[in-house]
Amino acid sequence: MSLTLYHWWGSTCSRKARSALAEKGVTDWESVHIDLHNFENWAPWYVEIHPNGVVPALKHNGKIVIESSVIMEYIDDAFEGPALKPEDPWERAQMRVWLDESEHILHKNMHLISHNKKHAHRWEEYIAKHSREVLMDMVASQPDKQRRADEIRNADGIPEDVVNFAVERVIDELDLIEKDLQRGTWLCGDTFSLADIAVLPFVERFQANGYGEETSAAKRPRLAEWFELINQRPGVIEAYSFMDPDAEAC
Repeated sequence: MSLTLYHWWGSTCSRKARSALAEKGVTDWESVHIDLHNFENWAPWYVEIHPNGVVPALKHNGKIVIESSVIMEYIDDAFEGPALKPEDPWERAQMRVWLDESEHILHKNMHLISHNKKHAHRWEEYIAKHSREVLMDMVASQPDKQRRADEIRNADGIPEDVVNFAVERVIDELDLIEKDLQRGTWLCGDTFSLADIAVLPFVERFQANGYGEETSAAKRPRLAEWFELINQRPGVIEAYSFMDPDAEAC
C-alpha cells in the first residue's frame, strides 16, 4: 500500500485528516509537509496534486483525494478499524449535516476571525521579505479564483463589523452543538464520528482566538464536557501533536 498525506502541521483541515487516520489506526503513511508560509501550496508541482492549492490532499495507491471532509470519509471507507460513521441512517445524516456546517459556516467564519489576530501580521513579514509587489505576484499564483480574490481583499485586514458577524455565526454553531449533545456523548448520539473530528478544530481555534468563555462549562456545559472528552482520545492527541518539522529542526 502507498499512502501519502500532504498537509500543514497547524491547519484545521489537516488536523481533520490526521485525526481520521489516527482514529482508524492507520500508521503506515508518508507525511509530506507543505510549507504554507513559503507558498509551497501554490507551487506548480503541488497544484498538480491539489488544483485549489490548499491542504490537505491524500494520495492512496496513486489516486488523489481532496477536500478534508471527503478525505475523512474516504479514510473511513478505505481502511479497516473502528467505524467513524453511525450505523443509524438518521444519525449518519446528522453527521453529514455537521460535515457541511464545519466547512461552510465554522471554517468560513473562523478564517475571518483568525485573520486579523493570527495571520495579518505575517503579511508585514512577507512584505518585508519579498516587497509588496512581489508578494502580490505570489498571491496571483493562487490557482483558485475565489481564494485569490479573498487573499487580495483581506491583505490589509478584515473590517471589524465583518469579524463581529463571523463571531456571531460561530456562536450560533456552538448553540447547535450544545443542543445536539443532548442526544448523547458525541454529536451523533453515543457514536464518536467524523462529525466530532470535523467540528473540533474550529472549537479549538475559537478558543485560541480569545473566545474561551463561549465554550466554558458555565455557558455551555455539554460542549465543555465534549471538548474535554475528545481531547483525551489517543487519536486526537496524536493528530494534534504533529508539529512544524522545520521548527523542530532548528
